[in-house]
Amino acid sequence: MDNSSSVYAFAGISEVAETTTHLLALALQQSETVKPGEGKALGDVEHYVLQQARDYLSTVREGFVLSVRTSGVSHRAEFRYLLDRVLTDWDSLSQELGLDLDDSGAAEAQRPGDTAIDNEQSGALPPHAYQPEVERVRRQLLSFGMAAIALGYLPRLPSKQVTFPQSYGKPPTYADIPVPRTPGEMLWRIEELEQTIWHIMSSDLGELVQRRYGPLRRTYGFFETSAWLSTREVDRFGIKTTKTKLRRF
Repeated sequence: MDNSSSVYAFAGISEVAETTTHLLALALQQSETVKPGEGKALGDVEHYVLQQARDYLSTVREGFVLSVRTSGVSHRAEFRYLLDRVLTDWDSLSQELGLDLDDSGAAEAQRPGDTAIDNEQSGALPPHAYQPEVERVRRQLLSFGMAAIALGYLPRLPSKQVTFPQSYGKPPTYADIPVPRTPGEMLWRIEELEQTIWHIMSSDLGELVQRRYGPLRRTYGFFETSAWLSTREVDRFGIKTTKTKLRRF
């Protein structure tokens, strides 16, 4: 991925964050006017937007797995938690990135008797054809880096930028939301974001406000902060993004 494509990947993060924030704001405003359990189901466009958010968070998790270091872990329980989560993820992630070869593929790639002449006479592919195709990981690291910055800036988002409909503070603020300080805390927050988006897609928002207010508010704040930070940079790059238009519920 060259610098130009990196800029447009960053613009894509901005678009996902802003559109997700807009969707959540509309849905939460609607939930204030209906009883829990009577909210209108999300439409195709809303599901599409939330699926984009889930895909982005999946990339964030991949970036975390690729960059996590044990040097920041001070407690044994946290270390075991990371081992369990990261090693489980690495199994499938390494296959997606093309880092795994099965035994037969490895044997084919390293056959010592394969010369250019032998291959030509036998009709076999040249040795380099057996090498795995490895996916570049800059997109995952970019996504994780942006998410880490947003989680770090979340408590300091200016009050005038906070639009969470169910904010009780005056003025509204996210100052009480802690910044992840360790790899374990960071992974816990990423998992919470993923789970909350899944709950939004499959549950009634009115009930979520009642039962999962904290995770819902932290998830909304994460996307709102991501949108605010990334949009400012995208504007500086002079890139115009195309946002998914959402109907009002």
